[in-house]
Amino acid sequence: MSDFVLTPAEHALLVALDELGVRYLIVGMAAALFEGAPGTTQDLDLWLGSFDPERVARAARRAGGFYTSGSGLQPRTIGGRDLERIDLVPTGEGLEPFDTEYANAREREIDGLEVRVLPLARVIASKRAANRAKDVAQLPLLNATLAAREGGRRRE
Repeated sequence: MSDFVLTPAEHALLVALDELGVRYLIVGMAAALFEGAPGTTQDLDLWLGSFDPERVARAARRAGGFYTSGSGLQPRTIGGRDLERIDLVPTGEGLEPFDTEYANAREREIDGLEVRVLPLARVIASKRAANRAKDVAQLPLLNATLAAREGGRRRE
């Protein structure tokens, strides 16, 4: 999806995560957009693999931001100027373990970076499992996109 543009800080964060060996998947609606679904999102959900808080904190600092580990009901957070859209997703609701989903993820290019994106069918599974009103509201659009794409493949 060429319309999604990273801020310089977001770009620096993803580069730093790659350089520090922190595996991540783009999930949620951002992943659906990369998979061709029409729509919008206000954030960039990152599901991190084996979580190393020190490497994540270093990546955030390289991007000019910060990392907080959260506590109680406060989730882990990356923040700072131009990093407001980054959401760290602690688990893949309704998904297989991270390593399985990572192995089956699609590679996409965003602003010159190769990133791994959760496939649309898996985004749908996750949103269905989360069962939040905002996720359920997206399902008709996502299901229609998947059906249209699969129908097009059968005709090819």
